[in-house]
Amino acid sequence: MEDSVRLGRGGSGEFNFTPDEQRVFSEGVEAVTVSQAAGLLEVYDFSRHRRILDVAGGTGTFLKSILERYPVAEGTLFELPQAAAVARTKLRGTPLERRIRIVEGDFFKDPLPKDHDALIVANVVHVLDHAQNERLFHHMRACATPGARLLLVDFWTNVAHTEPLFAALMAGEFLVTAGNGDVYSVDEGKMWLAQSGWHFLEHKSVAGPGSLLLAAV
Repeated sequence: MEDSVRLGRGGSGEFNFTPDEQRVFSEGVEAVTVSQAAGLLEVYDFSRHRRILDVAGGTGTFLKSILERYPVAEGTLFELPQAAAVARTKLRGTPLERRIRIVEGDFFKDPLPKDHDALIVANVVHVLDHAQNERLFHHMRACATPGARLLLVDFWTNVAHTEPLFAALMAGEFLVTAGNGDVYSVDEGKMWLAQSGWHFLEHKSVAGPGSLLLAAV
């Protein structure tokens, strides 16, 4: 940790897991994000949306929570192949299996699925650097339909990156595990949105140290 922070770089940032390791990792992420998914439903009304895209959404935690509350909505989960395989296993035989389409891909290399009126990026920003986040926001804008909403759930901080305290403490963890991860301020998020053609709407607390940046096309 000390060397990573001093040098400004951590590990390789490549999660080359075995299938069993990927399952453990995916289920671990699901366990710690389920409260965020529930919290998002309390601060954002999805009733106007019919097709929801979750980019790098793990096992589909956010989509499952949303679709259980809004029975007319459908979802698309975009994930790397190994994570997508875990998601398929978790969804198999459940009532939501037919309502969530799983698409494999890398959001930096492959086109994102189109024709969705809500796009979710949850707990992804903190594993990327500034340039990568700006690229991601541009990719999200390119696939968005007119009137679509972009929901960015993450550990957004104040300008000094000191509050919420939990987010500030996690910055070193993100750097070590992701190679160049960090926490970012609300102002940095708004800057990336403006640079990529999104219109910032509001910032809301979600659950614990997590919060939502909401933007529109």
